[in-house]
Amino acid sequence: MKKAGKRTKDWERVRRNLKPKFERVGITTCELRYEGCWSDNGLGFAHTKKRANLGPGELSVVALLCNSCHDKIEILPEEEMTKVVLATIAARKQQPE
Repeated sequence: MKKAGKRTKDWERVRRNLKPKFERVGITTCELRYEGCWSDNGLGFAHTKKRANLGPGELSVVALLCNSCHDKIEILPEEEMTKVVLATIAARKQQPE
């Protein structure tokens, strides 16, 4: 198995900090709730772009999604995926800090 590279290690560090921030403001279920949503199962963070295309500081710009909803936005063109994630973030009552 390959060792984790710099990008993976950077993401692991950011993700460790994101989870408690989201919990503090009560974001503990899928933020999209598309048809077939798993609600609070299989949760993970969705970025505005594919991770390989993220710029500095963009790793923490995320929405919390179930795998089902994440899969639905992952197949969109990156521009559309960005719009969905940013609209989801904008619609929050409280922002994780």
